[in-house]
Amino acid sequence: MANANEKERDEYTFGEIEQLLVNYLDKNGNNLEIGTPDFTEFVINQMHYDSDQKLAKLPEYHLFVAYFAEYLHQLSLFETEIMAEYNPSTISSDSSIADKTVLDYSGEKFSMSYLKDVTLGEIKEEILQEEREIAKLQESKQPNSEIMATINVAAARAYATKYYKNYNTAYPRYSNDCTNFVSQILHAGGRKQVTVATTSTLVRDTKYWFIRKRAGDGVWTRSSSWSLVEDLYSHLVRSHTVYTSSNKSNIVSQARPGDVIQFKKSGADRYTHAMWVNNKVAKSSSKIDLLLAGHTNDYLTRSLDDITGYSTYRIIKM
Repeated sequence: MANANEKERDEYTFGEIEQLLVNYLDKNGNNLEIGTPDFTEFVINQMHYDSDQKLAKLPEYHLFVAYFAEYLHQLSLFETEIMAEYNPSTISSDSSIADKTVLDYSGEKFSMSYLKDVTLGEIKEEILQEEREIAKLQESKQPNSEIMATINVAAARAYATKYYKNYNTAYPRYSNDCTNFVSQILHAGGRKQVTVATTSTLVRDTKYWFIRKRAGDGVWTRSSSWSLVEDLYSHLVRSHTVYTSSNKSNIVSQARPGDVIQFKKSGADRYTHAMWVNNKVAKSSSKIDLLLAGHTNDYLTRSLDDITGYSTYRIIKM
């Protein structure tokens, strides 16, 4: 196989990148199996913190970042799709499984094998097409006063404070739980769910944003926008203003408590992380900072200054 520097980035398949990654992990005594909770934790920490600095310094690291970004997206989608077997009443009543993710509870196994022959370029084009469609939604957005009602920041903050570490067992818990938690915070702050009459366990139309128990069997029906980073964005841009920048100072100046921030890492084609703006504070006479709440690495007042793993940020103004 060609060296990472001898081949165009977009020509690499996910299978090729995965093999490069497995070779690196095996060589360095880090025997992680793709799709396991330990591997997912490794991916999340690598995206947030570049925790394996040796890996982060490799010339092909940009390939791994692209792989990690797609891994988190596909894992979130996979868990959202298999949630039909997840019964929240059972989870809530059994403390021994209350901290399990949808994937843990289901016993299903996740892998990226179905993407092994797909290239980065092909996924990139899919994402660009999605972004073009979202841009059309932004251009034609129709403000809805009921949906756009101001978030009650105090109520949202109280919810975040209560559940940022002790996960609310009335909701499913995902392996990459960031957007699920942001949705819960927004709902606690008064944002009304946008529902559709359906018995389906999953609605992919991002016009909707909801999660609720289905009558009769206790299984939840929900929209993908509740728990997927990019689908939540696609939903919110229909009625809310967005600001994007790679400059943290610009982000700080534009954001306010109650807003949502999403993050994209250099080398990734997708945004993969979301947090909620808990507060905006003065660190000094000349320095303002944002304090963010979020999962899956659990924070209530995470300083934006301390988040160093990402290069591009977008605010959804709530």
